[in-house]
Amino acid sequence: MNKETYEAPWNFSWIIPGILAGSSYPQTISNLHFLKEEGISHLVTLSPDHIPPNTNFPGIKWTYIPIEEFKAPTLDDMNTFIELCTSSRDENKAIAVHCRAGWGRTGTMVAIYFVKFLNMSPDSAITKIRMMRPWSVETYEQEKAVALFRDYLRSDKK
Repeated sequence: MNKETYEAPWNFSWIIPGILAGSSYPQTISNLHFLKEEGISHLVTLSPDHIPPNTNFPGIKWTYIPIEEFKAPTLDDMNTFIELCTSSRDENKAIAVHCRAGWGRTGTMVAIYFVKFLNMSPDSAITKIRMMRPWSVETYEQEKAVALFRDYLRSDKK
C-alpha cells in the first residue's frame, strides 16, 4: 500500500498542524495507515462503542479514555488527556483524538487543550473549535466541563 491509497478517517483535520488532530473513529487499517503517514504517533479513543480496528498498530500508541456519547469528560479524563498532550508536545510528536463522529467529545477535549496550552477562556476555546470543526462540543454538559477545567487550572488543586 502506498500513501496515495490510504484513506483518511471521516472528519479528519489538523487542529494544530503537526501537533493535534481530530477525527471520527478510524474504521479501517487504511485509516490507521493514513494517520501514521500524517505523522500521528498517538491515538486517543474517547468512544466506548467505536474502537479502532487495531489498538496495537505499529508506530501509533493508543490510549482509551471512555466517555459515553453526549456526555462530558470527568476532571480525571481531562487531566489524562492533557498529560498525554504534554508528553507528545515534549517529544515533538503528534496526537489525534477521536470519538464516534469527532464532534462532541473530541471537540470538548480540544477545547480544554486550547484552555490549557493557548490560555483561552472556555467560551473562546469552544467558539474556536466550533469554527474549525462545526458541531463540536455538542451539549451544555460538555460546555460546562470546559469551564470546570479552566476553574481547576486556576485553583490550588493543580
